[in-house]
Amino acid sequence: MPSIATVTHLDKLPMELIHKILNYLTYHDIYLSLYNISTYMNTILHTYDKYQLDFQSISMSQFYITLNQINPCQVISLTLSNMDETPGQFSLFLSLFSIQQFSRLQSLQLSQPLGPIDLNKILIHLPTFDSLKSLAIIHCQPSSINKETCMLLSSFITNSVSLRRLYLSGILNNIFEYNISSSIDHLYFNDNICNTISLGTIASHMPHLKSLETAITLHMNYNHLQSLIHLTRLTMTIFINMKNSDLKILLHKMPTLIFLKLIASGKQWFDGQFWEENLPLNLQTFQFNFSTQSIVFNEQMVLETFQTPFWLKQKSWYVMLDYQMNPSMIHLYSLPYCDTQFYYRPSMNPSLKFRSSISNNESYMNKVTRLTIDLSTLITENIFSLSSVHFFSNISTLTLADNECDLSVEFLLNFFQTSIDLTHVTELRLGQFHHPDFINILYNRMPRLKSLRITEKLFSKLEMLDFHNIHSLTICDCLTNIDRMCLMFPNIKYLCVRLIIFEHIRRLMELLEKTLINITFRHINQELQEQIIKWLPKYCGKHRQYSYSIDQHMDLHIWLSDFFEDN
Repeated sequence: MPSIATVTHLDKLPMELIHKILNYLTYHDIYLSLYNISTYMNTILHTYDKYQLDFQSISMSQFYITLNQINPCQVISLTLSNMDETPGQFSLFLSLFSIQQFSRLQSLQLSQPLGPIDLNKILIHLPTFDSLKSLAIIHCQPSSINKETCMLLSSFITNSVSLRRLYLSGILNNIFEYNISSSIDHLYFNDNICNTISLGTIASHMPHLKSLETAITLHMNYNHLQSLIHLTRLTMTIFINMKNSDLKILLHKMPTLIFLKLIASGKQWFDGQFWEENLPLNLQTFQFNFSTQSIVFNEQMVLETFQTPFWLKQKSWYVMLDYQMNPSMIHLYSLPYCDTQFYYRPSMNPSLKFRSSISNNESYMNKVTRLTIDLSTLITENIFSLSSVHFFSNISTLTLADNECDLSVEFLLNFFQTSIDLTHVTELRLGQFHHPDFINILYNRMPRLKSLRITEKLFSKLEMLDFHNIHSLTICDCLTNIDRMCLMFPNIKYLCVRLIIFEHIRRLMELLEKTLINITFRHINQELQEQIIKWLPKYCGKHRQYSYSIDQHMDLHIWLSDFFEDN
């Protein structure tokens, strides 16, 4: 809570200045820190009209507190999520509010709608929002939408005069089957591999786009493509074997590009002269990640095409040829590495190194926050070769696999100390990783670690340790020792397990009653689902709320409010 001196100082500030300060705070922070500290502050909070509500990863208790406090007319941004941590949130929200009450919304994000019923209840009222500038509907499954969904969405996009940004799951590209005509500025597709809409269709329906993130999954005649003369930013993943002659035509149709990001496979892209001759003249940023099979070709000649005055002096664009990323492939990518994810199959083979158009600098991997390492490709325990690996300084999610390769703990420790700053890791995923003796070493070097994903086979071999910092736990396969798990992980809030006997499920939830706020039971049959759902009211009693959802994988997700002792 703020001190008395802080309150006194705040009461002396003009309302307009405090409103500007509030623009940088979340709703939760505002009310937790400032509500009821003075009459003056309460007046300001009740008149402030730019609240942004983000209900992703929120606890159910805080979700209800917020909805009981908020005046919908004061909200300009709303994010609802049915993701695993908050299943059934759409339905809970709609049981308390109509979306129409949030009449001043400028931004709306809907993550993972579970079905078209709740989604359509929201979409049908979108035409009433005169100020909505940004709409996002992401992480959709085919079962999440129906024909009415597409009709409502396409109609709103066509008729809205305020909408400027649109973020869509790739599965929603079938809205273009309707007669859409829109003046939006920015279009982004999530789940790009599902996106089968052509650039020609996008250009004809949205000719005023300034930025676009999409995929190329179908061949087309680019000579017939309408020029996108307003487009300044393009991010594109190419899933087909596209000819560089087609890309040449495409780039000439986008003369005003200043930012271009490409992810593609094919040897044809390993040619700096092609890019130098065909990139738009005013392009300021060119990010890319190209890959091809490790076939024999002259690396030096390839690298020299990216070391001309155009690349090094005029643009200051630097590249790397990388065998270390995956020994069966060769990658060519811009520096710094342009994606937040990196799949790494390192080899200590001294003959497979990376080559760069600039002196190596450890910071070139700073953007990578999600790292997957397949250790099974390490072919030697030559410690002196470790200097050839990449260094990742900002990893928050680390996924490991070794496929039971025989590596010593000493070698693994040296490899990780040389390759990764472990102090930033908050999530550790152990797939086909088979070194139980090394887990404790990793855990003690990851002070921020909160989330762990582990196989039952590896879990059963762990020492009886106290993983007190772990709040989120996923155990793959069927859990066999419930009591041991609860002792080793005493502070679990989020749990994902597979159990097939109801009595085991009940015992698990009762043992974790005081900490658990979210649990997922994986791949359970309908009979067991019904048994759990019927028992839930008794488990929660009068002083605890809950909701649940069942996804297409037969996973049952349960969201619980905080535990309160009965009086």
